[in-house]
Amino acid sequence: MTSPDDSYPRDFESNSAENDFHPTTTHHPSYSNQFAQNTRPLIDSARNGWQSRDTGGFQRGSSSVDDIKSPGWSQMALSVASAPRFRRCVMIYTALFIFVCIGWRMLSSRLQEQNSLLHSLDPTSKTERVGSFGANSLPQFDGLIQVHTLDPDLVPRDLVGVDAGKSSQKRLIIVGDVHGCKEELVQLLEKVSFNQKGGDHLIFVGDLINKGPDSPGVVDLARQLSASSVRGNHEDRILLLRQELAKTKSLVTPDDDEYSRFDPRELGQRALARSLSDEQARWLENCPVILNVGQVPGMGQVVVVHAGLVPGVELEKQDPSSVMTMRTIDLDTHVPSPKKKGMNWAKLFDKHQSKLYSSLETSTEDSHVNTMTVVYGHDAATSLSIRTFTKGLDSGCVKGGKLTALVIENGGKQSIVQVSCRDHLKE
Repeated sequence: MTSPDDSYPRDFESNSAENDFHPTTTHHPSYSNQFAQNTRPLIDSARNGWQSRDTGGFQRGSSSVDDIKSPGWSQMALSVASAPRFRRCVMIYTALFIFVCIGWRMLSSRLQEQNSLLHSLDPTSKTERVGSFGANSLPQFDGLIQVHTLDPDLVPRDLVGVDAGKSSQKRLIIVGDVHGCKEELVQLLEKVSFNQKGGDHLIFVGDLINKGPDSPGVVDLARQLSASSVRGNHEDRILLLRQELAKTKSLVTPDDDEYSRFDPRELGQRALARSLSDEQARWLENCPVILNVGQVPGMGQVVVVHAGLVPGVELEKQDPSSVMTMRTIDLDTHVPSPKKKGMNWAKLFDKHQSKLYSSLETSTEDSHVNTMTVVYGHDAATSLSIRTFTKGLDSGCVKGGKLTALVIENGGKQSIVQVSCRDHLKE
């Protein structure tokens, strides 16, 4: 049978003196009562191995870095970063950040373009720049017709002015760049049911000739149908080349070294210049740079050019070379360029006319009377491009695209008719 002394924990008893543990009674109470009678916290009586080590000056209760290592910030960050939820959040917020940056960049670019566009269309600043452009930059060319006005009897009228009892149907058939594709031109005229005696009038936007298989045939057909046309950059090039050949007395017979001096493209142009008769060349020379069609219901003043117009500049002051070659316009200087990089002239012109129409919409009975619609070609890369105030008809016929006609009827009704073309450049 054990004594009360035997029930007392031996380890605790043996260490009592070292722990300065002094019971308040001489007898040995139960184990739980012994804990209750302690005058100091029990934790002070706990002994660990490190407390007995020679720590070289460390006091009791201090910790050693070598023995107890709490996680540092780098370890905590690594733990957080390795969590799947954290990685998902990082990916989501990164994607959102990239999306916002791209969106802001696009919006900033559009806002900058819009501000530049509005500034360029400001009446005060525009007049100053355009006035300088028109006065100082307009070149003069001998024998070049700048503007020609179409016979008013050929222009479609308002439906109100059409006599119900008489056949007075008038249509304008405006055709895009033909480039010598006579076969496709004949097909297009058949498709639109062209009827010269019935009131139809045929208009070309220039570049009737060059590149295609039968340029002289296209000119002859245009003359037979009493068509109108403007001068395109290809007509201008061939006509200037004819003048050069005439000066060097090689218009009829090529020079002996011609085939060695020029590449195939230039040789083809020289051959075309020689193939045109004097009558055909004279008809092309009489084609104006700008054809003023006149007022058409719902379209305002309709003008036909080959390449484009600078908005805000009078027709007589437009640079004829630019009218035959432009694709873009510098927003700051309003100087046109044949290059594709920049503000598309048709987009700028359409914005200009839309702004003008809005300002007149509540002040006049017919706001279109003071606006202008331009029908043009030249820009095969953009192809068919129909806006409110600009109509681009070059749809790349000679390259295997389509030949396009804009049909304008009485009352200003408009429709587009096309035929498919062979790729003559590969034949």
